[in-house]
Amino acid sequence: MQRLDSGHSRYEQIAIDIAQKILRGDFHVGQKLSGRSLLAGTYNVSPETIRRSIALLQNIGVVEAVTGSGIIIKSSKLAGEYIAEYNERQEVIDLRNKINELLEKRRQTDSELEKQLSKLLEYAFQKSSLLQQVEEVTLPENSGLLGRTIGSANIRNLTGATIIAINRRGEEIFSPPVDLVLEENDTLIIVGTAAAKGRVKALVLEKRRK
Repeated sequence: MQRLDSGHSRYEQIAIDIAQKILRGDFHVGQKLSGRSLLAGTYNVSPETIRRSIALLQNIGVVEAVTGSGIIIKSSKLAGEYIAEYNERQEVIDLRNKINELLEKRRQTDSELEKQLSKLLEYAFQKSSLLQQVEEVTLPENSGLLGRTIGSANIRNLTGATIIAINRRGEEIFSPPVDLVLEENDTLIIVGTAAAKGRVKALVLEKRRK
């Protein structure tokens, strides 16, 4: 029996197979088919499934179930029309399945594209972070920042740069606390964009108010 799309019920698959055999000449008009029980055994289904298959073929005039005589083949022409109609439906089902397959591939492609874009953005972010090179700025004797704490100087908010350490008389103070008082010749080790580092230099050079 031909393998049919799962969109068809089992009883319709059997009806299609019988119609195809009629169209091929395996069954002839006027020929009597086996009884429902034998057909059920042939197709390995229940007699009820065969009854529904025969009822379908009888409704479209392909066969006739005659009480006491069995199932008689009535029309090869109508069997052909039924197969043609089935083939048209099969084309629609195949197109639907192909579209679903393409949509699934597109979803997979979109998902993979999203992953790769995420990796690219992460790489670009890391690369831009590397470009924010560390720079050292030393506080001169007349800097307006002298005697102020890091917190009160508000360097981060004013410039956008971050102080990651302070070099004081050869000693590195990493992650200096906000209450650390800035002293003359302190070297601020900062990281930030070129513009942010420029603002730090300008802030450091602002003279102390008298």
